[in-house]
Amino acid sequence: MREMSGFDRIVTNDGIMQSPTLNDLDQLLAEGEPLTLARVSEYLATHRLATANWFGPTGRPDRSSWIKREGLGWRVWDTDERAVIMDFSVLRTDSEAEALDSFLRRARNHLQADGTAVRRGF
Repeated sequence: MREMSGFDRIVTNDGIMQSPTLNDLDQLLAEGEPLTLARVSEYLATHRLATANWFGPTGRPDRSSWIKREGLGWRVWDTDERAVIMDFSVLRTDSEAEALDSFLRRARNHLQADGTAVRRGF
């Protein structure tokens, strides 16, 4: 059996291509337990997410989510297709759980958008 990466796609019954990582990510977000650095770090170590930049450039620079510790607080943001920070998307919070939840939900949204993007050959 071949090991699947975060870039493999599955075609669902309704014909939509979906990454198996989305299902795992949804499960992590729905568990009801507060997210911690240890849980998210463990998840990202086993699930390669190109759309998640974990305390630095660990994923792709464009169309992705980022998280950074700032003093006693947290900063979470998104980048656009040119890898520019979208100022309106910046979240500053003192809550670790809120920052981690926002970071993973943003990474999930970018990953889902990748699966529905139309690519044309020019």
